[in-house]
Amino acid sequence: MPDPQRTVCIFEDHQDIQMLLKIFFKKRGWNAVVNGDGVDAVAIVRQHQPRLVLMDIIMPGKDGIAACKDLRESGIDVPVIFLSSKPFIEDRERAMAAGATSFLHKPFNPRDLEAAIAPYVG
Repeated sequence: MPDPQRTVCIFEDHQDIQMLLKIFFKKRGWNAVVNGDGVDAVAIVRQHQPRLVLMDIIMPGKDGIAACKDLRESGIDVPVIFLSSKPFIEDRERAMAAGATSFLHKPFNPRDLEAAIAPYVG
């Protein structure tokens, strides 16, 4: 199993964004575990024990807000950064209330993502 200290779990349903994020993390020596739905977030995070979770808000099955709540209610305290195309302050507030650590609007450039993850990945 890859080193959990170099693992990130990504919950994102758009395949092009999944691919870009996988490339972004691979270039930095990280293992990216990608899933397109929040339904199994708790099981996936428990299995891979990542250092960081990236979470979209809008996904089929279970949205990111509900998935983040599930993580927190299950005692999982890994940092969760939301990546969302929803520009509304209410969505950011809902994500933070659900237990998000940070929030980044899509589209974003790699420098913005690098800055967002830096406090959590060292």
